[in-house]
Amino acid sequence: MIEAIDPKKIDRVARCFDAEGRLVRWPGKRADQLLALWIVWSYLPDDRQMSEAEVSAMLRDWHEYDDYALLRRELVDLDLLRRTPNGRIYRRISHDMPPEALALLTRLAPGG
Repeated sequence: MIEAIDPKKIDRVARCFDAEGRLVRWPGKRADQLLALWIVWSYLPDDRQMSEAEVSAMLRDWHEYDDYALLRRELVDLDLLRRTPNGRIYRRISHDMPPEALALLTRLAPGG
């Protein structure tokens, strides 16, 4: 089954990002938050171990509403990012992006 792409949802969530693709506000609807998290996930380096400080620094650089810890927790809770039991090492988990997330990523790309 192919997931339908809702252009209104893409537009709504795209407004949460600035021209450089930085998250400037946290969406109010849970479905929109999940879509925004896929974009944040796509910015993380694949197949690389990172410390909590490295992940936090990246997340701070990619958003402007001052809650990088929320983003980190959400990514872990959604199994988009995993951490060791002691929380010292993080790794992005490979997934196929949902079609709506790919559409949003394309929209946020320069010239998109």
